[in-house]
Amino acid sequence: MSLSDLTSNFPDSGSTGADQFKSKRRKRREIPTWLLPVVLIVGFVAVFLLLFGQRFLPAHPVKVATVLTVRSSTAEAKFSAPATGKADGKGELLFQASGWVEPDPYVIEVPVLVNGIVDTVSVLEGETVTKGQVLATLVDDDAKLNYDEATQELGTLQAQIDAHCHQIPALEAKVDGLKKSVEAEQARLSEMQDQYQRLKSLSGGSISEQQIISAKLKAQAQEAEVEKAKSMIPETEAALEIVRLERDAMESRLSGIEIKQARAKLALDRHTIRSPMDGIILNLYAAPGKKRMVNMDDPKSAVIVELFDPAKLQARIDVPLSEAALIAVGQPVELTTDLLPNVTLNGTVTRITGQADIQRNTLQVKVTINEPDERLRPEMLVRGRFFGRPQTETDSAKPDSTAGGRLTLFIPENALTDDQSAWVVTSENQAEKRELQLGREVREDHIQVLEGLRSGEQVILPPHNELKPGLRVRIEK
Repeated sequence: MSLSDLTSNFPDSGSTGADQFKSKRRKRREIPTWLLPVVLIVGFVAVFLLLFGQRFLPAHPVKVATVLTVRSSTAEAKFSAPATGKADGKGELLFQASGWVEPDPYVIEVPVLVNGIVDTVSVLEGETVTKGQVLATLVDDDAKLNYDEATQELGTLQAQIDAHCHQIPALEAKVDGLKKSVEAEQARLSEMQDQYQRLKSLSGGSISEQQIISAKLKAQAQEAEVEKAKSMIPETEAALEIVRLERDAMESRLSGIEIKQARAKLALDRHTIRSPMDGIILNLYAAPGKKRMVNMDDPKSAVIVELFDPAKLQARIDVPLSEAALIAVGQPVELTTDLLPNVTLNGTVTRITGQADIQRNTLQVKVTINEPDERLRPEMLVRGRFFGRPQTETDSAKPDSTAGGRLTLFIPENALTDDQSAWVVTSENQAEKRELQLGREVREDHIQVLEGLRSGEQVILPPHNELKPGLRVRIEK
């Protein structure tokens, strides 16, 4: 047997492997190529129907109203006790919050009004002072010299005015004398003129011509004397007027120097700092040798002490924002402090600040303290108990009224069915009928709901005759 015969009896291994590979490729090509996109489309449709398929199902159109959540009437009422309320004028306790004592309405700062160096300090922190009491003094040597200088200048000018004005009576007397002299010369002139006229009227040569001429000349000379006397009056009056004007000018200067003296006296007085009120020293900023300056960048650079009136105190209380809706001006508050463990202080809300604290998430209110204890001091920690409006007889007849200011639910009255139940839209957009427990409070066609609903749920408005439990609904806007 030849070699070719032996090898021909075995299959060709190389050709057999190639044929098997081609056969597998043919089998793979037998899977349809369109199957993959079809699978993707079917999967997408399935997911879409799973998520949004319910929207394509038929649904009954309904109109809804949202369940309202409001605070009770306490937060909206005035916190004044009516005649039928409790004796202490307080209603139900609403909440509690902490705060600190502070002066009401603010701290009184006593500053210097002139720049200077502190000479003496007469008070210490915590000391009680009275109005007008000396708190501190500044070094006043320069101020004293300025005042003495102004006083001396004022005295000198006053003496000059007095000396200058001594001329006025003499000049006035001289004017009066000149006027009388003019009258006398005028009388003499009249007499001479009369004599001249008589001599002139005589006839028969009894009077010589020389006598007549002499009488005439005397009369003319007297007229000149009269005019001379008259001319001296304006001259003297002018001198008198000059003296008076000089006196007015000097008195005007005197007024300026008096103002200068008053300013120097004021500056000297301002070197003594006095208390503007009765109170207690809260903070002391002065010490001997320490400078106090006005118009500096430091807001306390001019302050000597800070005062507060122990009879006028208030508490600044940080109220959580969750309770801030229950606050109103005039609200009664009870305050307690560790300093006075057995004492309860009464107060009233007087102010609500205009900005909340973003870090503490609180709103600050001011509570004035009625008849504060003399031992209270600013920055003492207090605990405030805030009360609501006291119940009246009408309120007491409503046991389910939420006079305490808590959250209350309201729905429209027409959303109720005959048996005091309501249809509610569930999260699956289906109608669900719920039994409700209603309160007695009604506000603007909305009735109070005590149980059966949650805040923010939607109740179905009439008509209700086609509704059934589990019915799919579609909300109409």
